[in-house]
Amino acid sequence: MINKSIILISGIILQCVLIFAQPAGNKKALLIGVGKYPVAGAWPSLNSANDLKLIKDALQNQGFAPENISTVADDQATKQNIITAIQSKTKEVKKGDIVFFHFSGHGQQMEDKDGDEIDGYDECIVPYDSPKKYQSGVYEGQNLLSDDELNLLFRDLRKKLGSSGHLIVSLDACHSGTGTRGAATGRGTTEPMASPEYVQKNTRNKLLKENNQINNNQDDLSSASSLAPMIAFFGSAQNQINYEMTDDKGEQFGSLSYALAKYLVLLKKDESYRGLFDKIKVEMGKIAPLQQPQAEGDLDIEVLNGKALGSASYYKVVSTTDDDKIIISGGFLHGINEGAVMGFFKSDTRDIENTKPIVTGKVSKSLSTSAYITLDSVMDPELLKESWIFVLEKSMGNLKIALKIDLSDNVLLEKLKAKFFSYKFIVDDPKNPNLIIDERNDQNGDRVISLSTDQNYVIETYPISNFNSGTLAKLNRSIIKYAQGVSIRKLELENELIKLSLQIIPLQLNRNVSNIDSLVTLPQDVTGTRKIMVGDTFQVLIINDGEKPAYFNLIDLQPDNMFTILLPAKDQTAEEMKILPGQKKLLPNQFIVGEPLGNELFKLIASGKPLDLKSTYGTRGNSSRNPFEKLMSEFENVEFYNTRGSKPLPLGNMDINIFSESFIIAK
Repeated sequence: MINKSIILISGIILQCVLIFAQPAGNKKALLIGVGKYPVAGAWPSLNSANDLKLIKDALQNQGFAPENISTVADDQATKQNIITAIQSKTKEVKKGDIVFFHFSGHGQQMEDKDGDEIDGYDECIVPYDSPKKYQSGVYEGQNLLSDDELNLLFRDLRKKLGSSGHLIVSLDACHSGTGTRGAATGRGTTEPMASPEYVQKNTRNKLLKENNQINNNQDDLSSASSLAPMIAFFGSAQNQINYEMTDDKGEQFGSLSYALAKYLVLLKKDESYRGLFDKIKVEMGKIAPLQQPQAEGDLDIEVLNGKALGSASYYKVVSTTDDDKIIISGGFLHGINEGAVMGFFKSDTRDIENTKPIVTGKVSKSLSTSAYITLDSVMDPELLKESWIFVLEKSMGNLKIALKIDLSDNVLLEKLKAKFFSYKFIVDDPKNPNLIIDERNDQNGDRVISLSTDQNYVIETYPISNFNSGTLAKLNRSIIKYAQGVSIRKLELENELIKLSLQIIPLQLNRNVSNIDSLVTLPQDVTGTRKIMVGDTFQVLIINDGEKPAYFNLIDLQPDNMFTILLPAKDQTAEEMKILPGQKKLLPNQFIVGEPLGNELFKLIASGKPLDLKSTYGTRGNSSRNPFEKLMSEFENVEFYNTRGSKPLPLGNMDINIFSESFIIAK
């Protein structure tokens, strides 16, 4: 019998076992990436090569044969070569095939030539041979690849695929953006490819169009009888910069590429694009909180036209390098990081809590969809190849916070460097920082020291005039709380018996609703985005779809990684936060939406026993608290980050489930 109390770490998903269950020949992909633009074009370099490898690995994990994945990169990705590649793909496909198109690179707006854009600009991807600057009569954007041109190319492709085929498009490039002082690598520019006169004329319309569109002809995205349905994913909204993210190893990826690859690998059979996009939004809420990812098309059809590969709850041995070094079929996209402890069991083992493993090992190196395991003892390779492999202790990976300190006062500069760079988890990285300490003027014009994120969220400011040891202690606490927020974002746990979820209930949409089943939840717009406005009031509906009673806490994570424990509130006990199986519970607490703007993340922490995370802070050493409360209290301790490195966290015996919900706070 399956022991349903086993916690299933979100990464324990295996796709490759079922690769041969579907014919790979009908899945084809075209991946375009430009990271190294010519110097004369004035575009900064990107990490698009990392994206293409990540997406390719994820597609192969979904049954795309390597020979059916075409790649056009860097100096080969000129406008004409991209067009030729799409046309070649159109010629080779057959009716009923599935095609995946991906672009990683810069994005730019240009003057709308045919009047179909609300804001007067066409959205474009930037090929290798398109310079950044507009020069009247010299270069006016003729090498940009506009949404109109892409749409015509995709329409021909969809005709060839027919109504039984399928086209998925993902664009990890921004279409325009607003100015930023942030330090994260942006994929695009605020400067459109248009004359100054045209820009001035369209300024009043610049932000009217909030959502991406391939173009305004919605029929082009629909499942017309003669066309293959098309789903399009975008890394950000039309008026936003699309940022790169940095993983635990310091590697940079496009945020959409990373999130999409992760959930292609973790895809569940029969999942819809809406379900996939919901997970992408939550992931991007963790790694790129300033962005609003978008999706268009028929989001309620099944991913890959119903031919997505299912998942298993275990991994398998891919190959052996030495007697005690093994390569397995799961990597960091599955949530397997360096330091994780893996258990090898006889095939068909399901109750791993009450079964002794054949052997255990530790992850020494984690790649996107594979990992190297160093075994604790030598075992027969043939026995290992037949085994089922589970995560026994999960590692959250190395927490490294890149910090940039830029101050004119050299004495204070050296003092802060000596303080913060003595921490092992903080690295000096002025090029790709997560946090920035610099000088600026506050709203009153006074000179202050500012602690901000790479996406320009100001966490705290401190007057320069009286910066003392007490101020330094406050700055230190803010940095530790930022690290706490990063750690909480990364927590992912599942439990088969405890399955809670939440829904946001806007009060203005439910003033006359008394029946809990008739409540109106926060709606999605046509791009699959949920937005709530500053000043709005809402309640939270908790739903128990599990098989046992559960107690819950609710954590609110802001885009700047600052967090608040919303539930239980000050006047509520942990025992009150209880919900029975099959029950829906509308909490009486009313919350008013405030800034900062951006991607807000709620984490609903559910447990089989009363849980009060708010009481854990400042009370380390209380032996009566459960393991999860102790873990959360350790997140306050600077030594936790200094000493753990990639030390695994023994999460396997925790009776915990974590549900994440992402939404946009806007004005």
